[in-house]
Amino acid sequence: MIRLKQRKKYTMKALNYLRADTIDNALQYLDEFKQDIRILAGGTDLVVRLKQDMIKENNILDISRIKELNGIFRKNGTIHVLPLTTHTDILESEVIEKYAFILREACATIGSPQIRNRGTLGGNIANASPAGDSISALFVQTAKLKLKSINSERVVSIEEFFTGPGKTILEPNELLVDIFMPELEENEIGFFKKLGQRNALAIAVLNVAVKMRRSETGTNTFDRAVVAFGAVAPTVVRGRRVEKAIVSSSLDSPEQIHYIAKLSFREVSPISDIRASLKYRQDMSINLLYEGLLGLSANDWKRKA
Repeated sequence: MIRLKQRKKYTMKALNYLRADTIDNALQYLDEFKQDIRILAGGTDLVVRLKQDMIKENNILDISRIKELNGIFRKNGTIHVLPLTTHTDILESEVIEKYAFILREACATIGSPQIRNRGTLGGNIANASPAGDSISALFVQTAKLKLKSINSERVVSIEEFFTGPGKTILEPNELLVDIFMPELEENEIGFFKKLGQRNALAIAVLNVAVKMRRSETGTNTFDRAVVAFGAVAPTVVRGRRVEKAIVSSSLDSPEQIHYIAKLSFREVSPISDIRASLKYRQDMSINLLYEGLLGLSANDWKRKA
């Protein structure tokens, strides 16, 4: 006789629901309740945590109807993606496709269509998961974040925003109001790759994002490179040894690309968990980077590989 495991039942506690229709309205609520309030945007993570009684705050602030926080636009060489923009909006944006395509590649790997339709870029950032797919892409596109409170505002780089798993420098009375990055130049190329147990439906076992700027000296030489790894440390990390190797050499053979990719072994400091072992993540960081760099090569040997 087969006995089915009984699912654990969760009971949601009573919460005070608040709704803001403007940024100023939201900031007033945040200033009033400070550490006893959680923000609801797309709800793809928060609702799950509420059902599992993992939220200690007593107030939920719904910002999903604030029109000022939704949209994508290009201004003076900068791409702005407002925090309530969904992953589907990003995938359908011609501006993103042309000027921030690495972010687009990352958003294409996030969840199911239903998750992409509801989940927001701002929520993905605020959730601060080291496995967050969009975060690695934002690292290499050198994104900045505008944080606003009732009395002040500040701009921080995406790299300095995260302090650990689920932890950021966002103050209790602050709201993320803008995500912006320089548009990709014509001579810049890049990619995002993710390893998951079930592709898009899985939390990343590992992801890597790369942006490189072609030099004038040759097709496979580069004068600038930015590399970021996700799910290999408490936060997304830069691959600075890999970046230096890309700039100081050329990607004109599989052997050279493999040499560069092997440097990622020294960049990552993963843990073993239910999704993958430490060694597997280290090995796959090499493989994903090699595969991505190989795919960017313009030589004939790449197409035959």
